[in-house]
Amino acid sequence: MLSPESTKLLGKPSGELDQSNRNNRILWLDLAKVYGMFLVYYGHFVEKIAGFEGFVASTVAYKQYKCIYAFHMPLFFILSGFVYRYKKQPLGSFLYQKFLTRIVPALFFNVFAIGIYLVDHVVRSNSGFLERYNIASIFIDVLNGYPFGNFLTWFLFCLFTVELLNHLIHPLLQGNLWKHCGLAVVALSLGYYFGINPDINETLPGRGLKTWYFNQALIGLSFYQLGFIIRQAGIISWFEQSFYRYVGLAITFIATVASFNINQGPFSDPRGMVAIALTSHGNFFWFTLTAITGSLWVIFLALSLPNFKGAKFFGQNTLVLLGMNFFFMDFFKPIIGRMNLAIFDNWITVTLFCTGLTVISFMVNIPVIQILHKCVPQLMGRPKVKGPLLPALLT
Repeated sequence: MLSPESTKLLGKPSGELDQSNRNNRILWLDLAKVYGMFLVYYGHFVEKIAGFEGFVASTVAYKQYKCIYAFHMPLFFILSGFVYRYKKQPLGSFLYQKFLTRIVPALFFNVFAIGIYLVDHVVRSNSGFLERYNIASIFIDVLNGYPFGNFLTWFLFCLFTVELLNHLIHPLLQGNLWKHCGLAVVALSLGYYFGINPDINETLPGRGLKTWYFNQALIGLSFYQLGFIIRQAGIISWFEQSFYRYVGLAITFIATVASFNINQGPFSDPRGMVAIALTSHGNFFWFTLTAITGSLWVIFLALSLPNFKGAKFFGQNTLVLLGMNFFFMDFFKPIIGRMNLAIFDNWITVTLFCTGLTVISFMVNIPVIQILHKCVPQLMGRPKVKGPLLPALLT
């Protein structure tokens, strides 16, 4: 439930935002998470096409790839900040809770990925497995807050750091939205500065600012604050039941499509695009603009389109979808590599193909989600649930 102060700021009676479904979840938020995760899968499939084409800037696949990456990760930080509710608790308790809900699932999906790669190594006698996955390297990666088998879980490690920074700073801001705006600007500026000055890490021990994705977490923290500001200011309520949500949908879509390719760098990623995990942002202004307009576009899309069957299910399980993405990327990669790349010269073909692979992946994930939540819910971000294999990890 919302606090009285939050209810006043939102301009709605307590609990009204949660009436979208029976489980006290916000329907548009679930939809936005599903659309965002759809873009994650789609983006990785179109990445494979762009990769086989040599990441040529003029190709359809590359343009779609660059556009999606310009905003799909900021979207998830914004949505995370939107649902944030401050709770006064000791730092140790906070760290333990976040460890169970962020790091434990990340570790599970990394170990799961290594298991898949081990089977592949045995079946196809692929070389290099033992050199890549050994106890020493895994231990070092864990200490540094890095994925060791499933790189796509970087977001969970980074989100852990974002939420820790927010937990430490939030009490100092005293709920003042202008101070949160200031924090967003400062965090974004610092994260950008460190990103374009990687030499700073050479003077620091270990991985320096990359430890536990601290550099990336500064960028994430800025968008996290934006999500919090949007909720506290009641901005969604201005559009939720209004015709203006369609106006917002059109404006943000046009702004995103028009601005993403204006960002021509400098990028640290040799592919010449935004990649937050690799601290590649390009031009500060265009990066910020497209990240915000693209994220708002997905939110307006969730506000404008009707609910669809399965939205609630997928919206509640984006963590599993994220953790399983690696499998579908690797499974479909050789299939794409054997195809005639000439068919991807048309944007309709690229869109239909990548949409089809994404829908197939989502459907195959349904039984995987059900099995994991039935057998090991404690490892899927639900530490308070008792399961058949493990007891509740948090009371």
